[in-house]
Amino acid sequence: MTYIMARDNIMHYIAHFKCIDRLGIKGLGNNKYSSEAWDISEEDARRLVGGKIYFHTTKSEKSYFGGHVDSFEVLTTENAHERRIKLYLTAEIECKGVEWQGKDHIMS
Repeated sequence: MTYIMARDNIMHYIAHFKCIDRLGIKGLGNNKYSSEAWDISEEDARRLVGGKIYFHTTKSEKSYFGGHVDSFEVLTTENAHERRIKLYLTAEIECKGVEWQGKDHIMS
């Protein structure tokens, strides 16, 4: 998983995440989705609310899914970094087919 926080033209944050095979993305009905368990800070999650998120299989491929971030929830997991973030979003067609933005090195 990788992300970048950047301002778009309406002054909301955007993020690009590497998410293979829609892992952790669940439909909730009425075009609403959740996506978990991201290893980002609560502060970054808070900044994303009101912004956009784009999901990519690889950094060289355009986004296959994304939308407007409505809210988030802090999760406790058994992962190495046990505090993770669950994002709630409304899917938007405009978030599909967007080029990756952000770090492009192998560790991103």
